[in-house]
Amino acid sequence: MRSARIMTRKSLLVGSGLGLLALITGCSKPAAGAAGPSPSTSAAPHAWSYDGAEGPEHWGALSSDFGSCSSGTAQSPIDVGGGSGLTPVPLALAYAASVGEMTDNGHTTELRALTAQGITVGGKQYAFKQMHFHAPSEHTLDGVRFEAEFHFVHQADDGGLAVVGILAAVGAANAAWAPFTDGVPAAASGQKVAAGVVDFPALFPASLDHFAYDGSLTTPPCSEGVRWLLLETPVELGAGQLATLRAAHAGNSRPVQLLNGRDVVVVDQ
Repeated sequence: MRSARIMTRKSLLVGSGLGLLALITGCSKPAAGAAGPSPSTSAAPHAWSYDGAEGPEHWGALSSDFGSCSSGTAQSPIDVGGGSGLTPVPLALAYAASVGEMTDNGHTTELRALTAQGITVGGKQYAFKQMHFHAPSEHTLDGVRFEAEFHFVHQADDGGLAVVGILAAVGAANAAWAPFTDGVPAAASGQKVAAGVVDFPALFPASLDHFAYDGSLTTPPCSEGVRWLLLETPVELGAGQLATLRAAHAGNSRPVQLLNGRDVVVVDQ
């Protein structure tokens, strides 16, 4: 049974403004090894970074294409922890084991499946495009930042994007995640890596309870209209697995952005 826990915020309907018809296919030029923009890995033809003069606080001034990074009012990531009274929208997974392939775009490592995967959100289907990581996490939960965060990027037929975010905490080594973490070093060196058979359903926590809100890409050009579904339950990864992620891309996380009155729906399912 699903329910929405209540915390009052100004109204902004979750799922609105999803007209990002060309985000996956090229609203900006991908970096080497990337298949196209995503809510966290959209490479652009202008240099940007996570620190220094090209860091997040300067993104909006680096190019006219990046204006939303500084002027946008529905930016991601955010701090989550409560929910509005909006109607909860269920999330259903349509994932199965598949051969995977890994590449590195210079900002993170991406994993793709060689067979069709996807999700359904409120009756709308989205096809899986790629998964990538940020370490530490970009979203925070009641102010707490996790060791890492994984973004499963999906696109609907109308071009709209939906991202399932999974937080990661340090714990026991996670065998399901080993094909990805084991391949990260080779991918970071510029190689296309065969990840073998990946048990995609096992990458998710047992609970699909999640926070849903309207946000943006978390890298330039920071375009808005992205449906975010951040799972409330983190997965555990071993200390060595997390160290491997940090060694490949340390600190590849955008700071938390202002909520600006948006509603966050907490969906229990």
